[in-house]
Amino acid sequence: MKIFDNFAICALTAAALNGLIGPLTKLTLLQGVGASQIAFTKAFIAFFLLLGYCLLTGKARELSRVGKQWPTLAVLAFLGIFSLYFFETQAFAEASVSLVSFLTYAAGGFTILLSAIFLNERLTLLKSVSFLTIIAGVLLMLNVGSEMSGSMKGATLALLGGLGYALFIFFAKYNNVGSGLCQLVWLFGFGSLYLFPPALAAGFRAPSLSAILSLVALVVFPTIGGFYLTTRAIKLGEAGRVQIIETSDPLFATVFAFILFGEVLSLSAAWGAGFVMVGLLCSLLASRNTQSVYPKSENVNS
Repeated sequence: MKIFDNFAICALTAAALNGLIGPLTKLTLLQGVGASQIAFTKAFIAFFLLLGYCLLTGKARELSRVGKQWPTLAVLAFLGIFSLYFFETQAFAEASVSLVSFLTYAAGGFTILLSAIFLNERLTLLKSVSFLTIIAGVLLMLNVGSEMSGSMKGATLALLGGLGYALFIFFAKYNNVGSGLCQLVWLFGFGSLYLFPPALAAGFRAPSLSAILSLVALVVFPTIGGFYLTTRAIKLGEAGRVQIIETSDPLFATVFAFILFGEVLSLSAAWGAGFVMVGLLCSLLASRNTQSVYPKSENVNS
């Protein structure tokens, strides 16, 4: 679809899909499935489904070609799959959906700095205003009190997951690995290997039918759909701007949490959500007014 040839639309759609992670994870946790098992299961199912699809559609040669980058993909999988999935899922078991979602993306500022220093991406005034406005919104939402309650452990885990994701965004662009289903197969394959030992140590439990449905939804929407659109957005645009747009993920998560769990935003949280939306609009304007320093021909690897 041509609509997904625009990096901003890819990043925004990925943010909406990723906003389902918290609510769906919470639903699965409430049904007795452990956090480590959830993290491993959704990564492994994604790997299995994507591998099968690629083999059935004649992409074996492309899989082999992409596999030549396996050292880079192994590092990216540790950052983007293991670090994010393991720490974020553990955090959802300790704190509220909104708190974890916002703290996970609060670490995104690290990507902006790395992209400006090492990728020569211009740190424009509009981009700076966009990110600072979103951070202001995050701080307001962290100040809402009881509805955002959570332990220091949960907050720390969320920040660790966010840092891993921010580093994934940067290194994926820095190494120019491209986007596509074959790249995802390798990322989820390595990610599953990293996530298996913690899941084995915690012990596996047979999930109920409703838990299975929640896990499948986690795989189809945020795990495959969200991750694919994120990697595509990175290929089409600047890593820093992708991170800025995807910082709206917690806003979607808050809305979904309200629908599923009845979490109600306080006045402070509503102001925070407003700041996030203003920052998002600034980022979209920046994406129209500036272009990546990399020619598009250098970024097409899918």
